[in-house]
Amino acid sequence: MIDKHTITALPNAVIRAAFETGARVRDARVFHPRGIRLSGRFRATPDFEPWFGAGDRAVIARLSKGLGSPVGVPDVLGLAFRVLDRDQHPWDFALATTGRSTLGRFVITPARGWAGARFGSLLPYRFATAAPVWLFAEPLDAEDLPNTASLQALDDCLDDRVIRYSLIADGIGRPAEVIGELDLRRAEPGEHRTDFFDPVLNRPADVAMVPNVVNRLRESAYTGSRRGRTGGEDQPST
Repeated sequence: MIDKHTITALPNAVIRAAFETGARVRDARVFHPRGIRLSGRFRATPDFEPWFGAGDRAVIARLSKGLGSPVGVPDVLGLAFRVLDRDQHPWDFALATTGRSTLGRFVITPARGWAGARFGSLLPYRFATAAPVWLFAEPLDAEDLPNTASLQALDDCLDDRVIRYSLIADGIGRPAEVIGELDLRRAEPGEHRTDFFDPVLNRPADVAMVPNVVNRLRESAYTGSRRGRTGGEDQPST
């Protein structure tokens, strides 16, 4: 007789195996295989300093294309970054371009270019016992960013400027609130010391992404993708 644990574990095992196979075949991430490594800083607003800590926090990040579409074709764009939390532990965020409406925030949406890309968390965050909020990153200097989804155009843009994003918390039935500012530049050799960002694994204990059942499936996908790129070895987060 199959027990309850086996039934609930089966979808996770299937997803993990599928993503591991996909990463082995591509010899790269299943999604967002091509990107640009970045570094910079994050400064939280006063209301969120208890979570992130005060002052400038060091950041490593990656801007990427989800499918690797040809130049001129819209693509799902991604922004992943790691910041050290108040206790100096890694806190990862993985955002992708989404719609702007209440329902659209649940949907991954191709963007025509970096200038108009608004990155969202898809799943909401719960800070301690507060109501869930979605996190969004919006460019502060959109006019300086390429109107195409080309990685080469973005790389050229980074030659002489810093890319700035406002990180925003937006819940249903409540006004949006700025969490802080993210400033990014092209990373120097040796600055970018991770090959993956895992928002489920790397986060403070009192910050949750909900619902948990979806997070378990998401973590299986991350684990499978990492194992597929590393010959079956699941790499540590540091």
